[in-house]
Amino acid sequence: MKIRAAYFASLSSSSLAGRDRNIAAVCYDSREVVKDAMYAALIGEKADGYSFIPEAIRNGASVILIDRRHADIISKYTASDVSFIIASDVSRAIARFASLHVLNNKKFTGICVTGSCGKTTTKEMLSSILSVSHSVSKTPGNLNSTLGLPLALLTLNASSEYAVFEMGVDHVGEMDILTSVFPPEIALITNIGLSHLEKFGSRRTIAREKGGIFLPQTAGFVLDDEEFLPYFRTVSDRITAVSSPFTDIEFLGLDGIRLSLGKERFVMPTVGLHNIKDASLACAAARSLGIPDSEIARGLSSMKALFGRSRVVREGSLTVIEDCYNASLDSVSDAIATLSNVHWNKNKHIVLGDMKELGIASRYAHRTVGRMLCCADCQYIYLYGSEMEEAYKVLYDNGQKEKAVYTPDFEVLSSSIRKETSHGDLFLLKGSRSMAMERLFDTFKEVG
Repeated sequence: MKIRAAYFASLSSSSLAGRDRNIAAVCYDSREVVKDAMYAALIGEKADGYSFIPEAIRNGASVILIDRRHADIISKYTASDVSFIIASDVSRAIARFASLHVLNNKKFTGICVTGSCGKTTTKEMLSSILSVSHSVSKTPGNLNSTLGLPLALLTLNASSEYAVFEMGVDHVGEMDILTSVFPPEIALITNIGLSHLEKFGSRRTIAREKGGIFLPQTAGFVLDDEEFLPYFRTVSDRITAVSSPFTDIEFLGLDGIRLSLGKERFVMPTVGLHNIKDASLACAAARSLGIPDSEIARGLSSMKALFGRSRVVREGSLTVIEDCYNASLDSVSDAIATLSNVHWNKNKHIVLGDMKELGIASRYAHRTVGRMLCCADCQYIYLYGSEMEEAYKVLYDNGQKEKAVYTPDFEVLSSSIRKETSHGDLFLLKGSRSMAMERLFDTFKEVG
């Protein structure tokens, strides 16, 4: 990205204080500021972005974006070689600029993916397919929120033929904001689960919110077994119900899935049969764009695993299915089934952290996990966090406490894993992002 401060101010209905400068990037986090970046000062739930302006300047920021009500702080930085852009609202200014800037330079087909889980996998699948013979931009990292999407749009390559972005929501009203910033021509909903139920209250509310991705001009794709498909069809008459186009499916354990698509026979390097649903959505969208099956097969077979999303990691003699970016009842169920279906000569361990933001459904969800674990094919189970106690109670009541450890203490968790681990063992690592389950890799390094 390379724009001018005056251009940003004009397009975002803001005012520029100081000389016009180049803006090489836009950052909310002062630690991520690079030379000639614009630092956007936000006041969040845990931090006051204005207190980090000095750090942003030291890290190379040339422009600082602030709210008009904080304009008096400019006088504190008269000795600094930095300009200020003054907006009525920082986040809205970035969203307005990103939307208009993209619209002014639009040469691509816009595709968006939402859902309770599987958004990133589906986005990566479709991006990989389209990239076989087209230029594609996609969501970098996890920039899929009302704050993140505008930043993601600013990374768009001007030559892109397709732009594939995620839209993540956890409050009512956010989808309207996201689609106003980036109205999709094609939209995919992966599923409606229990994610963020604490804030939404019910799955029906989640469906209503995510269904807002279907605008009048949007071609929509939803799996044919989705409970809320009939509702989505009341929102839009351009919904395609998607069934699996794949045949001759062969589960290869940690090596992926061998399958056929028409005349194409290939291996999709994703762990778990549940990935076929995401691949079905990606395939349906690609076919609607005229992408041949040969390119779909090449794209799906060349996917790269991302951090925290069923990535297979070898740590010494240990093998870890690292699936700890986030956790919901659906994704935990899929992960347990995947590990159970993997043939392994040594011990199999399941390590689960709390599933967060489930509200009144938390007890039900964690007890459901407990019932799944009673049937899981594994030798050891470790449950970590205050809410996972419900899963442990189910195991205890069903006479399976001998192979299970429950603790709300991370050090106890780590110590328990050290005690029971042998060379060649397989681990499933799963939990909500706030549980930071990847910290256990230090333990794996010690015992691997």
